[in-house]
Parts: sequence; structure tokens; C-alpha cells
Amino acid sequence: MLKWINIDCSIITRNATAIKKALKPGVKFTAVVKANGYGHGAAETATAALRGGADRLAVLTAEEGAALRKKFPDTDIMLLAPSLPEEAEFIIQNRLVPCVCSSEFLESLNSSAEKNHGITTPETDIFRSAMKQHKYPYTLEIDSGMGRWGIPADEFSTFLRGALEYKNLYLAGTGTHIGYRPTQNMTYTSEKLKIFGRLSEEASRIAGRHIEACAANSSVFCDFPDSQFDAVRTGNLLYGIYPTDFYRRHRQGPPLPGLERPWQFHARIIALRNVKKGERFGYNAGFTADRDMRLASIPAGYSDGLTMEPAEYQIRISAGFRYWGIINGHKAYFAGKPGISHTMLDVTDIPGVSIGTEVALHVRRTSANILIPRVYSGLS
Repeated sequence: MLKWINIDCSIITRNATAIKKALKPGVKFTAVVKANGYGHGAAETATAALRGGADRLAVLTAEEGAALRKKFPDTDIMLLAPSLPEEAEFIIQNRLVPCVCSSEFLESLNSSAEKNHGITTPETDIFRSAMKQHKYPYTLEIDSGMGRWGIPADEFSTFLRGALEYKNLYLAGTGTHIGYRPTQNMTYTSEKLKIFGRLSEEASRIAGRHIEACAANSSVFCDFPDSQFDAVRTGNLLYGIYPTDFYRRHRQGPPLPGLERPWQFHARIIALRNVKKGERFGYNAGFTADRDMRLASIPAGYSDGLTMEPAEYQIRISAGFRYWGIINGHKAYFAGKPGISHTMLDVTDIPGVSIGTEVALHVRRTSANILIPRVYSGLS
């Protein structure tokens, strides 16, 4: 192969085990495998995470959840985004647990639940509790300031009371996503967590039974360990990605030691050539060699996701930053900008470079072209 991605699922399993061990007794661990498992493969990641101790899976949409249902018939699959009313039937047929923040969807879900009364459901905690009352489970999503979806905090009590009136539905939990940036808005996040905690307690009081609460994503889980509530839902940590590089920069060590990254993008060198100082190269001869150089070309470019990676709250695209690959332990800096499907590297000072030599490359996982072969290990 000329380019491929190695994914070591045993690392995902070990990461899941590390997360599980950091939970308080009784707290559920929801492994987030949305966006095709953050580019790692949803089914493969889910298998590895469940093996490592995850209790549940979470995706964004009903389509993602349905794709996993056949492989995981007895696992709770949670939806993290609201669905359209016309998706209610599809959600129930695939035994997914939707998150709700509109009365229109509740109405449709209630009608579909009545229509599908008696449907076979997974033998899981959530469905077992719901089916004892011959109802279908769902969660309520509270908006804690992200502004994308969810029930506003000041409307939650009214919405909750209305939701509990639906005879075919079972409120399984409350959830929220807080836009926390490590160390940047800790006071704000602490206040939002307190509000969410009060609303969750109110839900239990009004419902007359305990309603599960979940607010801890990866960053909240790292820095607010007392806010695990009843469940955490982590994505980045599962893949060995800390929410920011704050922990590395300040050298006090990561909040959850031992996590590794299971992903590595590789490409092989397909061409080598020498250019003299002052010689121009690249599209429109837009780059000039500042010395005698040896250039290597690889069959990977921006269509594969090269030069697109998280950088604080933006995505850098080449400008102002030198990207590189790793060849035989040495940095090989990009020479000019990547093309759509090729990139040139400066290998002038790197020994042992030849046609076919492997290059390890940085790429944003969710931007990596889905057509690049994934080579899995650690699943057996």
C-alpha cells in the first residue's frame, strides 16, 4: 500500500480500562463513538471500548446508531443530538435511546412507542427498567450555555412536567454538554455544573424516582472529578487525546495518566529528486530552495486530511506553521504546501531515505479520507 492508517485497538481497550478505573463506584461509562469512532472506525472502536469496560455506546445520530445495532444487540446505544419527529419510528425499531429537547419529538416518539408496543429490546439497565413499565426510554438534554440544542434551564421544570405525562415514554436520564476549556472558564463551568445538578435532582423529585444524570465529557471528567454524577460520556480520552495541550505545557502531568494514541497515518515515498539553491519548484513555481535540497514526494495531500488539525478553537491550514512527517525518527518538513493528493518533504539531512521509505504523518483523525485503508490490530 502507498498510504494507510494503523489503528491498534488494544490501546483503545487499555484507554477504556483506565477511564473505567477512574470512575467512582456505580458510575456508568459511555464510550462516544460518533463520527465513525472519531475516524478510527465506529464498530472497531466500540468493540475495543466495551472490552475495556465501557457500559454503553453513544453516537450523534440515529443513522449512526442503527449501523451499530446489529453488531451490538445487547448494548445501550445513546443518541447525543436531537432527532427529527419523523425519525421516531426508526429510532424505536433500532432500539436506540434518543435525547429529547422538543415537545414535537416527544409527541412523535410517544405515538411510535404505542404503535411498537411489545417490540423486543436489549437486556440492558436502561431498557430493562423502562420495559418493566411497558414504556420506551429517552433522556432529556439541558442547554448549559452551548446554545446549540437542549432545554433552557429556566424552562426545564415546565418541560419536564409535560414530558412525564406521556404514558408510553420512560424518562431514563438527563444530560448536558458544557463548553469547558481547561483552566480558561473553570468558574463558569462550576456554576453550570451546579445548576445542572439542581435540575437533575428536581427531575428525580418530580418523577418520584431516581433519574440518571450525565454531564462529564472528557474535559469535565479531567478537571471536575467530583462531577461524574451517574455517568460520564468520553470521546477524546478514549482515543488518547487530551482536551488541550495545557497539561503538557505546564508539565504537571496529565490528569489521567497512561492513555496512548492508537492511530498512525503512513505513506510511502514514491519519488526523490535533488534541487539546487535558488531553484523554484511546486505549483506555479511558487517555492524557492534556500539551499541545495533533496525532496521526497508522497501520494498524500490535503484531500487525505494533511495540514488540517485542531489548534485551539480553529483549524490551521498551512499558513504560519511548519508541518512535518517522521522518517527514521527524524522530522521531514513539508516543502511548500500539500497538493490535493501529494506532498513534498525536505529529506536533505535524513539518512537512509529511498523510494518506498515509510513516512509517519500528522493528520486530524476526523478529517482523514475515509477511503484510506485502515489496518487494525489488537481486535482478536
